[in-house]
Amino acid sequence: MNSMDDEVTYIGSFEDAEEVKTNENKNQSSKRSNFKTNKHNKKLKKFISSTKTTIFNKKILSILLIILLLYIIKPISFLRAKLDEKRDYYEQLNNNSIEEINLLDSLTYAIGAKYYKNCSNTMVTPADGLITCHYDLAHKGIDIACDEYPGNIYAAANGYVKHIGYSDKYGNEILIEHQINGMTIYTYYANLSVINVTNGQYVYQNQVIALEGGDPQKRAGIMDTEGHHLHFEVRKSESASSGLNPIIFID
Repeated sequence: MNSMDDEVTYIGSFEDAEEVKTNENKNQSSKRSNFKTNKHNKKLKKFISSTKTTIFNKKILSILLIILLLYIIKPISFLRAKLDEKRDYYEQLNNNSIEEINLLDSLTYAIGAKYYKNCSNTMVTPADGLITCHYDLAHKGIDIACDEYPGNIYAAANGYVKHIGYSDKYGNEILIEHQINGMTIYTYYANLSVINVTNGQYVYQNQVIALEGGDPQKRAGIMDTEGHHLHFEVRKSESASSGLNPIIFID
């Protein structure tokens, strides 16, 4: 009897062990399945969240771009209309004096307000002659056709010669740096036949720094750049893109 009882006990224990092992395997399998599901759900949530953020950011960016375009386009449209009016007016000019333009009426006042306020009427006319082309968005300077060829070109104000050289667009050129009423400002002279200064040289207002260039047989006319003339700019920096309206600075 004892040996049989032992055998029954052994068999019962073996079956219980197998059941426990099976249950453990099921639990582990369930845990792995839950882990994979949770991991997948986390990835899905992260993807949805990032997608929403991207869409939200794109919407904000689109709105900002639209606002920026409206902010830029409106002033440009206004300036174009005004520039067309000014061009028609300038084409009718036939006197030999510099046309005075009120600061508040200047099309470019907002571009360099602090320069116009502090440096207006501080420079002399850099050449004796007729203004044949005025400042606009495409022509960031004025052209002055001298009365006789070759006309003298004068330094518009005291300053140091920052650069002399040659450009494909305007030929021989001079750039002068000035300190006027606490402001650093630059004047640019181009289309020159002769240059009388050197880099780093200090020049005085009204000093002859060059001679006018261009076709000796033809004086430039209104909106005509083929004849002899001076191209003159006033700039906020050395960059050609920083041109201001020279008329405002000439006394």
